[in-house]
Amino acid sequence: MGAPPPKIAPVKAGNALLTILRLAAVLALIFLIWRYWDSAAFHEWKANAGPLPFFAALAILPLAGIPTTPFYLIAGATFGISTGLIGSLIALALNLALSYWIARGPLRSLFERWMATANKEVPSLEKLGAWRFTLLVKFTPGVPGFLKHYLIALAGVPLRIYFPVSLVISGFYATCFIVLGDSAFDRDTTALVISAVVLVLVTALVWWWRKRGKRE
Repeated sequence: MGAPPPKIAPVKAGNALLTILRLAAVLALIFLIWRYWDSAAFHEWKANAGPLPFFAALAILPLAGIPTTPFYLIAGATFGISTGLIGSLIALALNLALSYWIARGPLRSLFERWMATANKEVPSLEKLGAWRFTLLVKFTPGVPGFLKHYLIALAGVPLRIYFPVSLVISGFYATCFIVLGDSAFDRDTTALVISAVVLVLVTALVWWWRKRGKRE
């Protein structure tokens, strides 16, 4: 077995708890939609919804901190798995590229001043390496996704590493939520339970991996 992953900074228990609470809130929301939604109103929304403006919003709005999870759930329920997944991945890819460009370009000095004001420093990649640093940031609980992307870019991770790692990890979670949204709309209990279990197991595995690295 290889060496345990190095730490960027101590992960507070509150961050892990926050992640668990967010996941529980998402599952509770899915249950409420399943149980109490207005089917007629949603069918009308689904018939009139346009994929282009929806996925354009998914690409742009998270740059300002808007959460992506509701988008993925709605994408699955509205457009189905195939269209929801293709559109979401394209939007995610565009969002990642824009995040990298913003953090490394026009707003870099602004981010650096903000971090200096908050008594934080842009992390160095000398000890961790770009691959491990990117994985550790992406798997850090309790930190909004858009901040993770800006931090990775600010740290100087090359685009060839930042983009595929972020796309695979974020794309996996997007796929789970898209399937959850589609399952809730179709009342497919089997797919809903499988997606929820996979999401919980992966979240638990990531938590264990970071906990193991912190102990050792």
